[in-house]
Amino acid sequence: MSYHPETSILEAYAQGTLDDVNAFTIATHIETCPKCRAKVSELEESCGEELVNASMQSADSFDDMLTSILALEPSDEPFRPTRKPTFIEVNGKTFRLPLSLTRFREQIGEWKNYGGKVYSASIELSADARVNLMYISEGVTIPQHTHKGLESTLVLHGSFSDEDGEYQVGDYLLKDASVKHSPFTKQGEDCLCLTVLTEPMLFTQGVARVFNLFGKGMYP
Repeated sequence: MSYHPETSILEAYAQGTLDDVNAFTIATHIETCPKCRAKVSELEESCGEELVNASMQSADSFDDMLTSILALEPSDEPFRPTRKPTFIEVNGKTFRLPLSLTRFREQIGEWKNYGGKVYSASIELSADARVNLMYISEGVTIPQHTHKGLESTLVLHGSFSDEDGEYQVGDYLLKDASVKHSPFTKQGEDCLCLTVLTEPMLFTQGVARVFNLFGKGMYP
C-alpha cells in the first residue's frame, strides 16, 4: 500500500467536516491502512484535547453539558452494532466487501456489463456524486480519459496500473482535470475498486471520444 489521502483530507475526516461521500471513502481506506488509521487517531485525540480546553474556559457550559449527559436514560444497546461480513458476486467471482460498505448493501445496484470486461454497480449514497463499485477483468485497458471534476479511487481487490504507477489493495487515489490516464490490468490480475466521481469523465483519445457527445462526458 503506497498511496494515501493527503493529511488535509485526514484532518477534515477527524474533525467531522468532510462531506459524507468522501468521509465514507476515507473510512473504507483506513479500515485496511494502519498508517492512516494511526494518523486519524492522533488527529482525533488532538481535536478532543482542543474541545476539552475550550470547554474548560467556560465552566458554566461544561457544567450544563455534564448535567445533560447524566440525565440521559441508560441503554443496553452497544455503542456500535456488530457488522457481519457481506459479499458480492461479479463475473463469476465472489468478493467480501469492507465493513464500511456492509450497511449500504441494499443501496448497491445491479451490475452493468461493458463487453464482458468491465462491470460497474452504482451505490446510492449521494445526489452530488456518482459512487460506484467497478470491476475490471484481467488484461483490460480503459481508453485514456480525464475528469471534469474529481475522481477518487480506492482499490478493494487485485491491482491496476496507469501512466503514473501501479496501485494495490488499499491504495487511495485522487485525480482531477489536470490528469489524463489510461488504467489497465495485467494478465492474471483483475481489480475491484470503489470510485467516486463528482463530474463525468471525458475520453481524450481514439474513437471513445464519441461518448463525450452524450451529456458532455460519461459516467461508468
